[in-house]
Amino acid sequence: MQVYIGIDWSENKHDVVFMNEAGADLAYLMIPHNPEGFSQLDDRRRKLGLTADECQVGMETAHNIFIDYLWSQGYIQLYVLPPSQVKSNQGRFRQSGAKDDPADARLIADILRTDRRRLQPWRPDSLLTRQIRAQVSLIIHLNKQIVRFSNRLRSVLLRYYPAALQVFSTGLTTQIAPEFICAYPNPQAAKRMPFAEFEAFARQHRYPNLRRLPNCFAHLKASYPEASPLTEFFLFV
Repeated sequence: MQVYIGIDWSENKHDVVFMNEAGADLAYLMIPHNPEGFSQLDDRRRKLGLTADECQVGMETAHNIFIDYLWSQGYIQLYVLPPSQVKSNQGRFRQSGAKDDPADARLIADILRTDRRRLQPWRPDSLLTRQIRAQVSLIIHLNKQIVRFSNRLRSVLLRYYPAALQVFSTGLTTQIAPEFICAYPNPQAAKRMPFAEFEAFARQHRYPNLRRLPNCFAHLKASYPEASPLTEFFLFV
């Protein structure tokens, strides 16, 4: 006996419909997103006299711990349906486009029943793929943090220390700019610095275009609006 289980998932709960091969509902339940809720699906399946491998399960995402649980419990006939496919088939059971979780779960089960041969079964990623995904996710997260903190630093410098943004043509996009800010952390320190010291700094940090140093130094020594002491206080508290 083949049974089709449609799951409309959300962060806090899941709507589940069991459907037989004739398209009739065998059971409906709403379960919380926790281990006890997951077990309720297993309990209902057993009460219907079904084994896990007799059930074909569909949901709209693979990025959910629920699908990992189902796989670990022997539900090996898993299908991840594109949300666009579910949306385009909403007219099967209702005319309104309004969100209806039980109806969406029933629709997912029915799509499995009628269109399964056109769907690709879901398989868990290999260990290597999961490791690569984790590393890529970390890189993306770190890049977002770099952009976030760079924008914040730029905002502070525009208000308090604009010369630090103008001294090198690359702004904050190269390593020498934050190193300069660490070595000369305020406009007063930059104003006191002679050219020989600036040149030595650039050579020490391997600035690639030494011929531009006079122009860079001129940008550093140009006149810029000075922040008020009150502004400095609020920027650095």
